[in-house]
Amino acid sequence: MIGPRFVVSLAFLLVTGCSHRVPVATVEVIDVSLSITPRAEHAALDAVGYQISHLGRGDRLVVIPITGDAQNDAGGRILRLSVPTTREPYDTDLRRFQENAQKQFTAWTASFERRQSRTDILGALDAARQELILLPKDTERRLIVVSDFIEDDGIYRFVSDTSLTSSAHARQLAAHLREQHAFALRGVPLCLGRLESSDFPLMSPRRKVALREFWMSYFDATEESVEIQLDGAGILADAGRSCVGGKH
Repeated sequence: MIGPRFVVSLAFLLVTGCSHRVPVATVEVIDVSLSITPRAEHAALDAVGYQISHLGRGDRLVVIPITGDAQNDAGGRILRLSVPTTREPYDTDLRRFQENAQKQFTAWTASFERRQSRTDILGALDAARQELILLPKDTERRLIVVSDFIEDDGIYRFVSDTSLTSSAHARQLAAHLREQHAFALRGVPLCLGRLESSDFPLMSPRRKVALREFWMSYFDATEESVEIQLDGAGILADAGRSCVGGKH
């Protein structure tokens, strides 16, 4: 027979266990450049809106758009949301946060220049790395990138660049750019998702393989630690399941 002391102890453990939930801090890099199809862009942004509505107390969400010139655009184009940690009666704090967050998100999505043809993924990743450094260390941090992963920043154009004619050349370019950008992730799970693109289907199979090899090398990843998943919008909508582990 289960005694009342056991029941009280079990209830205490359940309450204290819930109160010690580790907040999640997510940095998301989302491609909104011209090469992404409108359908894929809408699906990705809808997924972010859904994600915002399910943030918990203490969670943080940083959303960085991949634009034509990330160095100039990122400062005013980064959406930063932080859920309050102090509970108010009837969850008033959460309702107020949700209302304000959705307004900020709507304004953020309306700020994009839809006709820009450049895609500065590397610059957006530089901004993401800086945001990860600033996040509290007591949060569960993770980085999610959804894109067609076709860099087109005015210097490198991956749909035609000679450096992506083979996997070996792609890895060499990735090593060079990784050192140049000083890009490194330490203990942060990385999740990559592909968005439907007007440019990607036009690439040759060999160039597509080289493109994949470039990013695996740039992220210093292996197939066992991280892979570019096909459903980028799905990753955003269900980040808790889709983007776990994979620390490198």
